[in-house]
Amino acid sequence: MNNLFRLGASCLTALLLSGCNSLMTDSYESIKLAVSGPEPLVTAEYVNTLDRPGLVVQLVQSEALLIRAAESQGTAEWHGLEQMLVTQNGRVIQAAGLPDGSDVLAPMMAADPFRGDLRTIGQVEVVRTVDYPDRFLTGIPQIASYELGPEEAIQVMGREIQLQRLDENISMPALDFTATNYYWFDPATGKVIASVQHVAPGLPPMRLTEVRPAGFQE
Repeated sequence: MNNLFRLGASCLTALLLSGCNSLMTDSYESIKLAVSGPEPLVTAEYVNTLDRPGLVVQLVQSEALLIRAAESQGTAEWHGLEQMLVTQNGRVIQAAGLPDGSDVLAPMMAADPFRGDLRTIGQVEVVRTVDYPDRFLTGIPQIASYELGPEEAIQVMGREIQLQRLDENISMPALDFTATNYYWFDPATGKVIASVQHVAPGLPPMRLTEVRPAGFQE
């Protein structure tokens, strides 16, 4: 774990030296009130200077690049200047600082489809337990069901790729909250490349896109 945090710290230092701002602002109110966003900060040229994959996070009209600090069996940890995400094959299972009020813990259940191969997903419903630490809400049930959508062309770093869409319908009756999350995965591997996820009630969805330097191999 200490090695993981040291690696995360080195990623943050690299981001600071590169001048890549973290979500453009730490203020969610500023994000909400933005009228027009700046030009995208994360370019293919910049991604190609990295030595590991990154995760582009778009929230309303703000954008950040998180760097992968570690990955094991489909679980990846991503670090920014003041933000952190943990994903399981693209699905957010922990978030902090993206933005204030969005901190979440949503661990996978044993039968969760994101633990397996999304290409073979059938009719399945799972019930997770979600915590929102900074809202003092713990143990909130989240019901999720799934259906495959069409194959769609998605833009990733200026390149169009054909991906399979997966729709995740979530509901949290205790919070009177329902939403649909969308995931686009590689039909050849089942790996999620992009997604639009509602992390917390009352916040806009986040769009996540995994990007890799040209020629990068695990």
